[in-house]
Amino acid sequence: MPRRPYVASILAAALLLASLSVGRTAERKALQQNSSAALFVVYGPQPANAYMVPFVIIEGGQFKQPIAGDSDADELSRFTNDYYSKGKKYRVLFGGGEAGSLTVTKSNKDEECSRSSANVALRSTAKLNRNVMALATDSSSLGGSKSTRRSPTAAERAALMPLVRAAFKEKGTPAALLPSLMTVNLTALDLDHDGRAELVGSFVARKLKGRDAARYALFLFAEPEGTSYRTTVLQYDRITDSDLMSGADLTAIENGVYLERLVDGVDLDGDGLHEVVTVKNGFEGDSYFIYKKQSGKWNQIYEFSNYRCAF
Repeated sequence: MPRRPYVASILAAALLLASLSVGRTAERKALQQNSSAALFVVYGPQPANAYMVPFVIIEGGQFKQPIAGDSDADELSRFTNDYYSKGKKYRVLFGGGEAGSLTVTKSNKDEECSRSSANVALRSTAKLNRNVMALATDSSSLGGSKSTRRSPTAAERAALMPLVRAAFKEKGTPAALLPSLMTVNLTALDLDHDGRAELVGSFVARKLKGRDAARYALFLFAEPEGTSYRTTVLQYDRITDSDLMSGADLTAIENGVYLERLVDGVDLDGDGLHEVVTVKNGFEGDSYFIYKKQSGKWNQIYEFSNYRCAF
């Protein structure tokens, strides 16, 4: 039987859309690999009290470290002139998609405790808080038009939590502490655009009293597998009072100190798949990481540490 005209038209349209998508991906990849881009983590509620901190410069497809809080005065001045002039605007990305803009209001290069940051006026659809951050960039090609980031559904949470409890138990967390398990942050992101969200989460179990009081910190990526999930990245720490600086309290762990957390997911190299940016705050500085999926495995491909004053 000859193929019906409307069927042929549908197939032709599908092939055209696929061809255009491949063409856009190739064009975006070529553009990103032949350009320079600065990326910043955006913190704070909006519109007041927001600020930005650099964590990577991408040049020719290579990741390079930006200034840090302990950079010398000349480096800080050059960076400020290039990136923190008052009124300079940046695109804001959230979940890899457009999420508004920000405007630099003040460089902090002369502040003792936050010299690599700048205060900003934020106009964004992303609702930020201590555990929800966004990205900013001067690149016109990074990110897509639609965010893939959202809160997980009740069903996704229910499917993930047995995996989380099993990971804690496997790492040696006492089973009696698992009822105290806290979800510090859990985010759904479709990192590979297959219509099924990966989950990225940070969790803490607490032993509250006694000489062996501790916090057990867990960070993981989980990918859909059938009706459940499988762990693809796992970071675990046991933290006691002896690990903290003088005067600090273990409750700081529950607020994100020493606990790796998601910053965001975004396609940094133009291959159509999101990389994942994370942060681990310390008492005297912050460490930023980039993860990339390579040959079916998530690898940490970049690390940057930014010194600042203790808090």
